[in-house]
Amino acid sequence: MAPLATAVAVLLSGCTSSPPAKSPTQAPNGTAAQGGTVTIGVWQAPTTLLDDGIVGNLPFASVIAAPVEEGLLWYRSTAATATSTSEADYWSADLATAVPTVADGGVQTSGCADSAAAMCVTWHLRQGVRWDDGSDLTSHDVCDTFEFHWLAYGAQGKPSPTPLASTTGWNQVTKCTELDRYTAVVDFKSQYGPYLALGSGVDGILPAAVLDPLLASGGDLGSSAASLDLTKGSGNTAAFKGTASLSTVLDGTGPFVMSSDTPGSQVVLVRNPNYWNQTGLAHLDKIIFRIEPDLATEAKDVRSGAVQVGLNLGLAALPALDAAVRAHTAPLTVDPVAGSGAEVLMFNLCATDGGLCDNPAAEENEDTANATIRAAILLGIDRQAIVKAVAPGITTVPPDSWMNLGASYLDGAAVPTTATDPAAANSMLDAAGDPRNARCGSAPDGQDFRAAKDGSCLVVNLGTTSDDPVRVTEESMIRGDLAKIGINVPAAFAPNLPAARFFASFADGGPLATHAFDVALYSVGLGLPGEPDTSSSSWHGDCGGACLNAAAIPSSADLGVGMNFSGLNDTQLDSDLDLGRNSADLTARAHDYTLADERLATLLPAIPLYQQVIVNTYSSSMYGVVQNDLVPDFNTAAWYCAGGNCAG
Repeated sequence: MAPLATAVAVLLSGCTSSPPAKSPTQAPNGTAAQGGTVTIGVWQAPTTLLDDGIVGNLPFASVIAAPVEEGLLWYRSTAATATSTSEADYWSADLATAVPTVADGGVQTSGCADSAAAMCVTWHLRQGVRWDDGSDLTSHDVCDTFEFHWLAYGAQGKPSPTPLASTTGWNQVTKCTELDRYTAVVDFKSQYGPYLALGSGVDGILPAAVLDPLLASGGDLGSSAASLDLTKGSGNTAAFKGTASLSTVLDGTGPFVMSSDTPGSQVVLVRNPNYWNQTGLAHLDKIIFRIEPDLATEAKDVRSGAVQVGLNLGLAALPALDAAVRAHTAPLTVDPVAGSGAEVLMFNLCATDGGLCDNPAAEENEDTANATIRAAILLGIDRQAIVKAVAPGITTVPPDSWMNLGASYLDGAAVPTTATDPAAANSMLDAAGDPRNARCGSAPDGQDFRAAKDGSCLVVNLGTTSDDPVRVTEESMIRGDLAKIGINVPAAFAPNLPAARFFASFADGGPLATHAFDVALYSVGLGLPGEPDTSSSSWHGDCGGACLNAAAIPSSADLGVGMNFSGLNDTQLDSDLDLGRNSADLTARAHDYTLADERLATLLPAIPLYQQVIVNTYSSSMYGVVQNDLVPDFNTAAWYCAGGNCAG
């Protein structure tokens, strides 16, 4: 990757709004050097390697596992999917030989071998793939994985001995059949739209050599030890050999193989010379994931060169990174990548949720539940100024609903991008009967703050993650903008809490999960490549008890498992989201989610400030890096360093 020092320096100076030039992925001489070690900083250490989507959903756990653990389908680069025309475009064939769809016959919604199945998906596997433990990949691995996640316990109504982070799909998958050694057929009770994600991506398929005895004994995957000799399949004598559970050892099929895990210190992966894709063998000898105590330490180690790859360093780190590059004290490149989501202002709508939030009335702000006030807030905030202040030229203001960020195949033509217009916002509030009132106090411009129709002063509290200086800056800018339209945002921002407490669970009293907020500032995005169904967890309202896991409003009624923090409850939106989930036809799904996107733009349960931007850094000696915003090291086999020296 060529240095981006000049581009980033200009961006941060505010002299231009042009995006940074993309880094070349190939060395000038066109030859990929062999050898070398890359150290990747990890500032959110997983408690277990199974946090990569099995017992937890920690992005850095997926980063550690991605070079080793594969799935039926694999990720594509963010650049390659920027103008995709289908959800299928976000995936590439990996352990499977093709991406199955209704259009190509890989997915059937009638005529399945099991007449009780409303949908069946046929997976054709690559031959000649070996697990690091030495066993061959077959359809038995696929069906064991589906048995472990969806059939052995969830379908039987029994809790899994392994505390799974998500069992989405448990009431849809009904059977997995090993049609032959390299063909597996998965049956579904009804049409299930997000089928591509089941068994795909990091840790998508697990080794039957480990799962067979586990399923037979009813054990916990995180604590059940197995004898693992990873030198057998990989042929690398530095690979792990011993007894361990998959919570501390990765057994995969990828271009790298596990060597060691030193808790709290580092995880070491080494090259897999027997990787099934012999044309895509890894160039690097070794990848070291260095466990950092916090983000600040990682940013310091990136600038010193102790860490060659820094991931998700945050917008607040950009000025110091740029200064280090300009001073030639840091041999690195800064490479921001657009994310599949947005930085948003989330409103508490529980005052109009029909009782689903079950919150005390004191925590239900009538002002934020008022659609006119939300529309006025959208008009009143200068989002372009926020972008210029925190990420000039690196990101943009998205449409009023942002479901197509990370799902570019959705037609967002009918979703507007509202421009800042304080005059229109003031007129809107005047017409709605929310006049300025002297007893509500004065704004900095000398004008009175507003009172609502019922005579109460219009006061909106704003909170965010207090340990993110960029968000704290944004709070002050938003407060100033809203004061100009007569909305009082108290300077004592609330709830302003460290991220761990801000995002705490319902059981732990987290302000989002318990709806103890008026407006909250944080990021919302897709959790899976190109999959808008993940938006259901943010917006689905009353489902009559039929919601899948997180697709509900958190309350005591559902034990707080829901992820709809806003309390939005809209029948039309729920119908569009359900239609998208319950269709296997990717074209029909795109239409349904486009309608949902348009409905969200009308309802405004949240206001997008700007598209997410992820700040990653790489040694200036590194080449072959292609970015994916969800799994930034998805293509480590292609990484290499000039002369095999990655230090820069």
